[in-house]
Amino acid sequence: MFAGMLLHQRVGRARLWLLLLCALATMFLASPLAACQRLVLGDQTLDYDGTMPNLDLPDRYYRGEGGYLTNAYNCPPGTAEFVVDVPLAGLTYVRDIAYDGNVWAAYEFSDRSPLIGMMYQVSGASPQPLHPGQRMTVDASVTNSGRMDAGVIIRYFFRGGAMESVPYRYLGAVEAWPATDPGQRLLSLISLGFTVPPVTCTLANATHTLDDVVANDLAVADSTAKPSTFDVAMNCPMANVDVTLTLTDANQPGNTGSDLAPGAGSTAGGVQVQLLRGGLPLQLGQAWSYGFSAKGQQAIPFEARYHRTAGPLVSGVITGEAVLLADYR
Repeated sequence: MFAGMLLHQRVGRARLWLLLLCALATMFLASPLAACQRLVLGDQTLDYDGTMPNLDLPDRYYRGEGGYLTNAYNCPPGTAEFVVDVPLAGLTYVRDIAYDGNVWAAYEFSDRSPLIGMMYQVSGASPQPLHPGQRMTVDASVTNSGRMDAGVIIRYFFRGGAMESVPYRYLGAVEAWPATDPGQRLLSLISLGFTVPPVTCTLANATHTLDDVVANDLAVADSTAKPSTFDVAMNCPMANVDVTLTLTDANQPGNTGSDLAPGAGSTAGGVQVQLLRGGLPLQLGQAWSYGFSAKGQQAIPFEARYHRTAGPLVSGVITGEAVLLADYR
């Protein structure tokens, strides 16, 4: 009698435990994890193709685009995690720029382009800098309303020194989605272009006089004598101006040699003024790259000498004139 009652109690307890497990399992299956839902069906478009002044203002803000789509998502109150993918190509990181209380990762299209910084912002989270080619996550606090704004912000900055234009192009799309549902993606389509007018430098006139030479120094055809150097001063308003130079004969524009045609007042014969660059006779009418300028005045070096030409050598005065042209990019 006593043993039978004990067995009955054990069986009853086992049944109660199993029924409790079943009830817990039923409650768990009936409460799936809540996810954010897209409210705005359209995507964000960031499109800029405009003119930017060519000013020497390092890291100075010029203008911006974008912001966010209002009420892009509806999320349950608490914390929502968003994944942001930045598969943009053709941009190179330069440096960080502090602006408007944030640190912007500044990127360039080329070594003389304006700088751009991008951030992703979601309601309830601080804006986060975007790095092309990298994926990031953003944790946002969701209020009881559940409404979340989201999108890309872009800022344009002067890089410092002369800049160049950037052809208008489609960069790609920044993609963002709630970590709980990758199907709820929001795209930010980015197209950018800048027209930047070139910066010009000024060239100063230069006069150079060769030392007198005696006939014996030029006795043989093609001989040279009395070389001496001189500079042409160029002044640029800022550094990084890409300069191309061309020297032409003022008295014979089609001249492609290195000897200047005799100018007004010349009385000598069998000799001309020859111009050199880097120790070698230069070719008139042929452009060469000076490279990137410094800011302010700089010297462009040349060399001049007497050059014996065909025909009898006649004493007197020989002059030559050249025009230096500068092209800028």
